[in-house]
Amino acid sequence: MPRSVFVSYVFEDKAYFDQVEDWQRGGLLGPDVVVIGESKDVRQGGDPAIRAHLTDLIRGAAAMLVLVGNDTHNHGWVRYEMSFATQRNQLILATQIPGTHGPAPEGFRHLPLLPFDPTAIRAALEGR
Repeated sequence: MPRSVFVSYVFEDKAYFDQVEDWQRGGLLGPDVVVIGESKDVRQGGDPAIRAHLTDLIRGAAAMLVLVGNDTHNHGWVRYEMSFATQRNQLILATQIPGTHGPAPEGFRHLPLLPFDPTAIRAALEGR
């Protein structure tokens, strides 16, 4: 099972990222899963700084979990993150945020949308 999981989300959905971190702290995603995400605001450095920051985080992850909300499909950085993970042959999982209906970004709509539930996410990480 992957040890580190990069979580891709848009800022408006941060509360759901926080929930995933809570699940990880409680061991609900697996005993050895570590959740990682954006760790600092580097926007002042422009696109090159953002790209470098995200690239380092994704490169260090074994898998990616995309939190799909109403506007996820409109965010270029989420598409970038997913494309970079694809180039690295990383496992990409997508979960639908409760009460939302937006699709995954273009080019990734073939991914099944898991329920936003720690049991479903854990099973997918474990390949079940």
